[in-house]
Amino acid sequence: MKSSIREFGGRWVVLLAMVMGTAAVLVAQEPLPPPPPPAGHAAMMMGGPGMMGAEFGDGKVVKGVPLSAELVVIRETTLADGNKIHNESQSKIYRDAEGRVRREMGVDMPMPAMGPVKHSLTVISDPVAGVRYVLNPENKTARQTPMHGPKAGMPDHEAHMKAMGMDGNVSKEQLGTKAVNGVQAEGVRVTRTIAAGTMGNEKPITVVTERWYSPELQMVVMTTHSDPMMGTVTSKLVNVTPGAPDAALFQVPSDYSLKADKPGEPFTIPFNH
Repeated sequence: MKSSIREFGGRWVVLLAMVMGTAAVLVAQEPLPPPPPPAGHAAMMMGGPGMMGAEFGDGKVVKGVPLSAELVVIRETTLADGNKIHNESQSKIYRDAEGRVRREMGVDMPMPAMGPVKHSLTVISDPVAGVRYVLNPENKTARQTPMHGPKAGMPDHEAHMKAMGMDGNVSKEQLGTKAVNGVQAEGVRVTRTIAAGTMGNEKPITVVTERWYSPELQMVVMTTHSDPMMGTVTSKLVNVTPGAPDAALFQVPSDYSLKADKPGEPFTIPFNH
């Protein structure tokens, strides 16, 4: 069955956000504060153009540091009855010398209400042409959307949190330097405390994000995000290979049909179920 992500409701939006959002974080120019904690609000923000841009990684364009790598994302959730849920996914990331980025992502997770959800997705961000392509390898279609540069000031998700009164108290702790999967990285721990009553919570809620950033690669190479409402998500960059990837990886294949989105047109992503 094929449908759009909107037709699956907020749960599917949050699921995709976790997969794609983590990839976006890893190509940002520096460690960012943690994303909004509540799943419902994350779903709402996915609908706006700013959040979609952030999810696809419209950060600083990194030139002169081409590479290929794999991204491993592990999500662990403990339910109220003590039951544990463990999911793991892998994706591939490529970056050329001009700052183009290709991400090959996949969702393969069992869902209680709908059964298994499987989908593969490739996103090509081309700052040289100022466009982004979303490739669906299952039906060989491509969507083209304009890229928008990062806005000055606080990131979009911070503005959303502030507007909803959910910015909370934030503290940052520098963790020094260490090797992460063979790459020297600088660590920072960001702790956000949501005060009691902010969102109907009886007690304060603490959300902690730890990020390790490589100045050499200009990438975050490992992130751990612990949120008592959503569990713990750990992402790490592995098998990093310096050097220029195949130029064809940053082009739409000739046998794909291409559609260019109009300004303001809603963005939907098909899922196979």
